[in-house]
Amino acid sequence: MERLPHTIRRMHTIRVLAGVALAAAALSATPAGARSPAAAEYSIAVSRICAGALLFDHPHHMGTRSDAVAVARDIRLSTARRLKHVAAVAVPPELQSTSSRWIASQRRLAAMYARIWVRINDAIDAARTPAQKATLPKRLERLVHMPDRLRHAAGRLELALAVPDCTGGG
Repeated sequence: MERLPHTIRRMHTIRVLAGVALAAAALSATPAGARSPAAAEYSIAVSRICAGALLFDHPHHMGTRSDAVAVARDIRLSTARRLKHVAAVAVPPELQSTSSRWIASQRRLAAMYARIWVRINDAIDAARTPAQKATLPKRLERLVHMPDRLRHAAGRLELALAVPDCTGGG
């Protein structure tokens, strides 16, 4: 039986590659002069770096706060590593502003995901009484949806650049 993370990674990669193919097709159908070939090359190069991105790269133990902190550190480092490669890609002049904003949004998202991971652990750990346990689902739902606005803003930039999420959380 195949391990679930490999299946998820494969499915995510297929989805990203299909998106890149659609973006490339859309770019080629764009009227002449609307987007440069360099913009399409940038999108493809960044998509290769970010395709199949996972929220964290390494397996972790779960159950303690120090485990949650280790996962949070891995979330930040995994995204930072990918974004370092993205920053090395030549950005066409017409995309420089959008690319800078997108990279900043990816860094903010990774930082938020890392903080939320620890806060979720803390919320679960703090729920001891029946009343606290009863309110836990609502608290967890709020935490899980905290990055929604930032994820939506990052999504608009991803569409503008024709690139996928690079944090692994989108």
